[in-house]
Amino acid sequence: MVFITAIVTVASLAAGPTDPQRPDWAAETVPDTIVTLVERAADTDGDERKELLREAERHARESLAEGDDIGRRYALAVVLALRANAEGGRTKVQTAAALSEQLDLILTAEPHHVGARHMLGRLHAGIRRMGTVSRWLAKNVMGAGALADATWEEAERNLAYAEQQAPWVADHHLQLALLYRDTGRPQLASMEVSHALDIEPRNALEHAVREEALKVRSELGQ
Repeated sequence: MVFITAIVTVASLAAGPTDPQRPDWAAETVPDTIVTLVERAADTDGDERKELLREAERHARESLAEGDDIGRRYALAVVLALRANAEGGRTKVQTAAALSEQLDLILTAEPHHVGARHMLGRLHAGIRRMGTVSRWLAKNVMGAGALADATWEEAERNLAYAEQQAPWVADHHLQLALLYRDTGRPQLASMEVSHALDIEPRNALEHAVREEALKVRSELGQ
């Protein structure tokens, strides 16, 4: 079950990325320590990645306690999404449930937050890709009914919204491509993969998106 990589903040919607040295998900209020930990985690794997992301979550929660704004809360959501990718079993489901809670808070305050809408779409798509046992775990053990009730339709609605509002973000195209692939629409998937590969990566997370897009293009026979 795969959830998310780097996404955009509301501040960058009007004209695209504004600071080439800072990832789009990190608002000005987000401490550099969190950005550094996330970037380091993107360059490693296994237990080291998990440990770096746990540390990033600790810093993100501390930052949010110091000042509760959408930018800091969104950074916490990004870290939780990356942790959900890295973890397995019960921990994965627990982290996904925590992510869902943060997205609810963000979207209650800002219903059109592009990054949160993208994350929600990825979350729904990730749940639809879960195996039977994991879905049962989400619904019955963790009490995460909202996660277990995720639909492809809701996933597409949110992913398409993010792609339309912030087309300069490669992952918006990639995740829509994956959804099209998994719902039997390979031509649309190929088109979105091409859009993703037209965008040059600027940091470790964006390079990871590009690598995945290349694999998907190969799978689609391009």
